[in-house]
Amino acid sequence: MKFRLLNLGFIFAILLASCTNKDFIKPEQHEIDAYIQTHPDLPEIDKSCIYDGRFEIGITQETLFFLLGEPFEKESVKQPWALQEKWKYKRKNQKIFVIEDRHVVGILEAEK
Repeated sequence: MKFRLLNLGFIFAILLASCTNKDFIKPEQHEIDAYIQTHPDLPEIDKSCIYDGRFEIGITQETLFFLLGEPFEKESVKQPWALQEKWKYKRKNQKIFVIEDRHVVGILEAEK
């Protein structure tokens, strides 16, 4: 009986983990390889984020688009020093990426 409960618990944990992993969808390896080949002069930070399936400040907006796809909302904001774009993504929680001069300069977690 304990063995069966452990098996059910293990299966439940795997299903739960796969559901929570929907927050971010890492591209398939063949897509990553093709993207890197067609963009040979990508900065190292971009390559690292693509291979690791993560995003961080400093990556290009093209890499962000490759990793997360089309944002559900884009907003342009005129700052005294530059024009910024805010790309909003709804995943597990809402993330807002602040882009300046085609690079991510901020990542905000929006309140629900």
